[in-house]
Amino acid sequence: MNHDTKWAAVAWAPYSRRSEMFARELGGKLHCIHYLRFQYPLHAPVKYVLQAIRTLQILFRERPNAVHVQNPPFVCGLTVYLYSLFTDAKFVFEHHSAAFDPPWDWALPFQKFMVRRAAANVVTNQHWADVIAGWGGKPLVMYDPYLDLPEGKPYPLKPGFNVAFISTFAPDEPVEAVLEAAAQLPDVHFYITGNKAKMPADFFASAPANVTFTGFLDPGGEYLGLLRAADAAIVLTTRNHTLQLGGCEALAVGTPLITSDWPYLQELFTGGTLFAANTAEGIRQAVIQMRAHAAELATEIEPFRAESRRLWNERMRQLQELAAPEDGPNRQPAQHVPGNQDKPAATP
Repeated sequence: MNHDTKWAAVAWAPYSRRSEMFARELGGKLHCIHYLRFQYPLHAPVKYVLQAIRTLQILFRERPNAVHVQNPPFVCGLTVYLYSLFTDAKFVFEHHSAAFDPPWDWALPFQKFMVRRAAANVVTNQHWADVIAGWGGKPLVMYDPYLDLPEGKPYPLKPGFNVAFISTFAPDEPVEAVLEAAAQLPDVHFYITGNKAKMPADFFASAPANVTFTGFLDPGGEYLGLLRAADAAIVLTTRNHTLQLGGCEALAVGTPLITSDWPYLQELFTGGTLFAANTAEGIRQAVIQMRAHAAELATEIEPFRAESRRLWNERMRQLQELAAPEDGPNRQPAQHVPGNQDKPAATP
């Protein structure tokens, strides 16, 4: 690490594992800044003003010369950019796939403006790297380093084969297909995470008897306990080019994974993983196969994690070079390789 660089990480969310991970790796402090109700558009005009003021207060007090900032919302990055104008600090955009979704189309001119001014734009696959390059920005593909996670708080499971479906009840999660698969596998226990307030009461009443809805779990507590205790984790998306952080967390604690059969996810998860169609039959078959081969798949996880970590370290060095102070004595020319030459961070 370049010790001339003083890092901070900013996320406008109650919690962000990716931002927490970057703060840890870069030796900076994470600031999760959040007011009012999370992901509630009617509150956005007020909360963005409050969060922008608080962000500037923190940054001008701590005076970092490099800032990792989560996107969306782009207003968070715009606030950090404003700080950089007064301090010559550099900033790194961490783009989640949601930043490229249709709800944010209206903000494209602002996003492109920010992308071109960022020292680097961290994305999770080559598809989004090509988009960033097309906007005139510097992309850097970084998957996940599979860091050691805390033990968490023990979560009691029923006897038999247990699977944890990591869900937030988001629109791209095929929850109904999972419930249909569970109904066809009565001897398998399914634990489904997520804030139950997002779903109508009759949704839960009609679920099979072998399904337990856990409600929202503390990310550093019972959530990790559930992941560690389960025989397998299920993390699914109907949206292509989407990083599955729940899948990364499962493999980080050594739990085999079932995820969606997208080419990107097959590139990302090259060990300890089965791939399933987002249908009841596809999920059912994957769970049956997992029950037969979970122990074998578990042995693939550690070599996969080690190789992923090696490639992450290479990219982290590039990121540090791109964001290093221009006049620092340890400043070296950045070795960024843009475009299609970016090697996916989980590919051997």
